[in-house]
Amino acid sequence: MKSPTIDHIDPEVRLSPRRRLFAGAVVVALAWSVLTPLAAPAVAATTEVVLSPTAATWTSARLPGTPLGDKPYLSASSSQDTSYLKFDGKQFAGKKVVKASLELSVSFSTATAGGVVAYPTSTTWSESSLTHQNRPALGPTALNTALVLAKTGARLSVPLSDLSAVSATQMAFGLRYSQQYVSNNFSLAQSDLPKLRVTVEDAAIAKPVAPPVVPPVGTNGKKVFAHYFPPYPISIDNAAPANDYYEKNYLTVDGEGGIHASYGGLLRDRPETRAPLSGSDWRVQDLKTEVRQAMAAGIDGFTLNIMGLSGRNWDASINLMKAAAAVSPDFTIIPMIDGTASIGSQSATAIATKLAELYQYSSAERASNGEYALSSFKAENKGVSWWSSIIQALKSRNIPVTFTAIFLNASDANMKAFAPISDGVGNWGTRTVATVTGGPNNAARAHAMGLEWMAPVAVQDVRARSFIYDESGNTETLRATWNRAIDEGADSVQIATWNDYSESTHFAPSVAHGSAFLDISRHYAAEFKTGKFTISDDAIYVTHRIHAVAAVPQITLTKPMSPTLSGNGTPPRDTVEVLTLLKAAASVTVTVGGKAVSYNAPAGVFAKTFPLAVGKVSATASRNGAAIDSVVSPHTVVTRPLVQDLQYYASSSRD
Repeated sequence: MKSPTIDHIDPEVRLSPRRRLFAGAVVVALAWSVLTPLAAPAVAATTEVVLSPTAATWTSARLPGTPLGDKPYLSASSSQDTSYLKFDGKQFAGKKVVKASLELSVSFSTATAGGVVAYPTSTTWSESSLTHQNRPALGPTALNTALVLAKTGARLSVPLSDLSAVSATQMAFGLRYSQQYVSNNFSLAQSDLPKLRVTVEDAAIAKPVAPPVVPPVGTNGKKVFAHYFPPYPISIDNAAPANDYYEKNYLTVDGEGGIHASYGGLLRDRPETRAPLSGSDWRVQDLKTEVRQAMAAGIDGFTLNIMGLSGRNWDASINLMKAAAAVSPDFTIIPMIDGTASIGSQSATAIATKLAELYQYSSAERASNGEYALSSFKAENKGVSWWSSIIQALKSRNIPVTFTAIFLNASDANMKAFAPISDGVGNWGTRTVATVTGGPNNAARAHAMGLEWMAPVAVQDVRARSFIYDESGNTETLRATWNRAIDEGADSVQIATWNDYSESTHFAPSVAHGSAFLDISRHYAAEFKTGKFTISDDAIYVTHRIHAVAAVPQITLTKPMSPTLSGNGTPPRDTVEVLTLLKAAASVTVTVGGKAVSYNAPAGVFAKTFPLAVGKVSATASRNGAAIDSVVSPHTVVTRPLVQDLQYYASSSRD
């Protein structure tokens, strides 16, 4: 490392490649091969250790084969330049890390937003020979959640919040910057050297937390988002499930003072339960869990329903941005303004000011040209000029956005009206097979207008408080919506919804269907992004209602639900569906209400239905005379339910 005068690099020239919506942002990378996610520190004596780097260099895509270790500075940008630092950690190997930060002196920066982001990487590189061509890969998860803005002349302290233990003798970092099209130089002068400041205590090394299992990302650049509805988190009050807010107020007939009694309670399902969590950040912990659940199902991000600019739902929105940033840089959030909610009465200035709070997080989705992603629910409920004023208000704050208008009615008139201010359009979608499979090629309609198409994927829609539902036909609607998105060549997908339990449209793991709908969807998401529907393990999914459609509930309601949400074209049915995903053909035996039926199921995806009957439901698959998989539904079919409950329950052999 040399320490003569600083050479400044000209800011990167902004190119104009073909815009791709939802391409994701490149963030600063910090490589640390010996640290693991942060555990709660124990009460013990601590020691602060400050280390100088044993090696420091950087690589540049503009000089792909040139080592740059002789430069007196480091350079970090959003994509072309990556800085690397290495430290010797022998003196505190085996000790628990309580607190850590990386200090950098900024000798030059053109940044106006964003900040440094940190990832782990290999230590097997040399300062004298590292180039862009042989650089080590950056780790999948950022080690810092807070972005620290680089300003010329400033000394930065980047907190590393996801660390817990050091067990090896070397640590390596790689640095980038989250804001695109800016340059950042960090001094290597002896008085301004980068420093690693670590507070440690003597402790056994904590077991690393396993990273989320993420399906391979496809090569076509397409993404899958799920609609996140803030009113229904995993837990509302962090109480024990048997006595929490869901149980006492949403799932009971007399909950919330009896305001839901006429329709038998607000909800029929709830998120999978958990024991109360310790710590004041339990809400963020829960959101991290939801992000990991979504990633495991091949979902790339959430479209975040923004209903207002304050209160519990807004706080949840901020926490979701934090949680996503902490879990993975590959999971991003698109703010989606709800055109039917109270936010519609706010001024463009007020909305832009609050949206800027969300866009400061590295988890905000970015288009390939660096613009932030913004979307809408029922765009047509507000005029084009209203949406345009928000876009302009954001632009005046140096926040250019790529806008995707999602309609309830993606008519030609609505699409043409919004085309001048939009980069993409989409539809909320319907929930019956007849309405899903009918109609024109929506992706082709959008593409003809120069717009991208966000296709809807759904499983069912049952609204007890509105006395209405759609007959989704077990998993037929789920499979039909995915097939349409794939066959029409949609550019992205929105799963509607992740967690709106009030309309039973949720895919998130729940008491009524576990992870079954997510697991089915995972296979289609992979096909959407890679072109291949792969079955690596045999699986059986059983779906059914817990009572016949015409069953008379024990509690008299104002009126029964009507299957007319999407019109009168799909009559209700009482069926058990067995959906198999098989590597090879198998014999399947299904038992419904004590009656067993066997049939041969081919390899691949195959669904077969049977009449619903009172009692238990189960299915077993056998191959070559030996059972290979089975599932027993934990949900018993009854003659008279307490209240009318027309959602489809689901069970999976993989749960």
